[in-house]
Amino acid sequence: MTVRSHHDVEDAVGEVGLWLTGEFSGRLAASAVAAVVRVTRRDLEGRIAPEDLGEMLHRMSRTRLQRLLANEVRIPRRR
Repeated sequence: MTVRSHHDVEDAVGEVGLWLTGEFSGRLAASAVAAVVRVTRRDLEGRIAPEDLGEMLHRMSRTRLQRLLANEVRIPRRR
């Protein structure tokens, strides 16, 4: 994915958000996925080449969402 303009960046963010919302459906709310994608985009801005934004945004957001799920506090069931 190549990102050349602000419009392309917004398209990449939307595409990544849609993809990850589907992947994490049933495990995380769409609003949580969107929040992670937005924060990740801010973290990446100015740090990587614009043409790498789409791929890196997807990879980093996915890793952060997986970490979020792995760190969920689970309440043990009573026996």
